Amino acid sequence: MPIRVSDFYGTAVYSTEGKLLGFVDDFVFDDKLGSIVAIALASEKGEHIKTIPYDTVRACADIYIVEL
Repeated sequence: MPIRVSDFYGTAVYSTEGKLLGFVDDFVFDDKLGSIVAIALASEKGEHIKTIPYDTVRACADIYIVEL
């Protein structure tokens, strides 16, 4: 069954050190590359925090783990 990008909205994002960085708010897609290039993070209140490169993702299941 296909997975929708929107299924990941709100997923917690942690650093490899275990620090909560924020929650998935959106994804940046490069249509020329045909892939996701960044994740936009928001706080629990929905305020934009920052955008991190997708190549920093080390694991993704119930949470994202990124190496910064």
